[in-house]
Amino acid sequence: MTHHRALPKDSDTSNTTGFALLGVLWIIVGLSVLALAMARVSGHAITMAEINHDRIAGRWVAEGCLARLRSVTNNVLANEPTHAIVVWRTLDRTLLTDSASAITGCDLSLKTDGRIVLDRASAAELDTLPGMTTEAIARIAQMQQAGTPITDLVLIESALTPTAKALFDAHYMELLRHLTVDPDAWLVRARAHVGTALAPVNIEARLVRAGNRAAVMRWVEW
Repeated sequence: MTHHRALPKDSDTSNTTGFALLGVLWIIVGLSVLALAMARVSGHAITMAEINHDRIAGRWVAEGCLARLRSVTNNVLANEPTHAIVVWRTLDRTLLTDSASAITGCDLSLKTDGRIVLDRASAAELDTLPGMTTEAIARIAQMQQAGTPITDLVLIESALTPTAKALFDAHYMELLRHLTVDPDAWLVRARAHVGTALAPVNIEARLVRAGNRAAVMRWVEW
């Protein structure tokens, strides 16, 4: 008896081929998704690296500006040794006007730190102090407007009426703890923003006078 082997049907072959193609397609899609995800991760890493690089560059710029300002301060104090106290008293005006060319391109700000400086005191600041009558505050404002240096509290006391003077004298020692003729220190802030950094770099230094030089007593960055 003769046996005949059955030939595979065309439909079975088509189904097998279709499944194979579908599998290949899914593999391609999966690889594409994986490549896209890797590209995004890689792009994010590159972006973060650029941001970190720009922030470091911003820190260098800010530090360079502070170094230049301190150098100018030392030069000004050394060149005017007999007037170092006066220079220190008006350091912000000196650096940001007379020496502006030396710190061109720097975003710098200065403000006094510590006790209230008489030449710069506002009426609101003075009004919080004991012994400061309206008359005493008016006298200080008058001297400030006239450009008369307030080198001693005695200059204020001597111009007061007996009643105001008595109150002023009663709180004299306490006033000395809150007021000063020369700034105790200067807070100098340098700000720099480079490239893609999300926020500018701020560096703040506290400068104190040490003879004819300026010393950095505190350094803060954010």
